[in-house]
Amino acid sequence: MTSSLTTKISAYLPSMTSLERSIADYFISQQLTEYDLATTQITQTLHISQATLTRFAKKCGFKGYREFVFEYLNSQKSDKKDFEIFHWDLTKRVMLDYHELIQQSHDLVDEEQLQAIAEMLEKADRVYFYGKGSSALVAQELKLRLMRLGLICDAISTTESMIWNTNSLTKNCLVIGFSLSGKTHSVLSSLEKAHDKGAQTVLITTANFEHKPSFTDVVRVASTHHLDYGNRISPQFPMLVIVDILYAYFLEINKAKKEQIFKGTIIKS
Repeated sequence: MTSSLTTKISAYLPSMTSLERSIADYFISQQLTEYDLATTQITQTLHISQATLTRFAKKCGFKGYREFVFEYLNSQKSDKKDFEIFHWDLTKRVMLDYHELIQQSHDLVDEEQLQAIAEMLEKADRVYFYGKGSSALVAQELKLRLMRLGLICDAISTTESMIWNTNSLTKNCLVIGFSLSGKTHSVLSSLEKAHDKGAQTVLITTANFEHKPSFTDVVRVASTHHLDYGNRISPQFPMLVIVDILYAYFLEINKAKKEQIFKGTIIKS
């Protein structure tokens, strides 16, 4: 697809539903032939109805899907810069994923829940962040940021350390686990044991549990297809969005004091 048609579709993204944005991603990311664009082929490939396809085309500013196909094929024929367009499309595909994650993050944010967690951070004697793999990087990032605001905390990324640390927990501790899939056994098991010790626990995950774990609060973050594989964007991104929001909530509690502590962490060269 040429840059002009991609731009036209992208301009209408904010008014699209989640399903329509996924359809847009398909058209932007593929080099489709006239056969591929046939209504029956598209509806079967994307598992959508003809009415949904028509609504998508109209959302993009066309009278219907036939006009959309005509523009799509014409734009392919008229383009003479395949190399540049291919790379331009890669940029749009990545940006489309980010747009989707930001929109999902906005829809999923629970302000009251995040405020409650910020208050847990403020009241806890000690705070621990558990995470494996890419989630461990998010745990480390949150630790470093909150330490600069005076919070006594640590990030733990190995199964052995989680087990050992759990033995020292008390009811005045808070443990926040990070797991994209919501299936990381060592993190979930450690949260459950921390709960048994009386500590408060929170799990930050993309998983949409049918039955939420009874031993922890769950904060859902956004996800795209195969996010855990780091397909086109960093899998940490949606978690970092929530981390930034949580940081902002925590900073607002006794803000003057925290800003003074933060100034003391600035190293002057």
